[in-house]
Amino acid sequence: MVGPSGVPAGPLLHVSEPIDPALWAWLSDKIDHTLGLSPGVIIAIIGTFIVVFPIVVMVVAVRNRPSRKSVE
Repeated sequence: MVGPSGVPAGPLLHVSEPIDPALWAWLSDKIDHTLGLSPGVIIAIIGTFIVVFPIVVMVVAVRNRPSRKSVE
């Protein structure tokens, strides 16, 4: 059934998965080809970044806070 503007009047079709499998396969192949790394290495790098970044932010914040020397 087509509406007056030529747009289907029924519900739009979609894939039940969170991401289109064909798009995911294409993206995965392009990333692997561009970086030349295996998926495990990419996950290890991202995981390391997720763990190390907050630690670095906390260290910088502690080093840059004003000292608590009492003025007596």
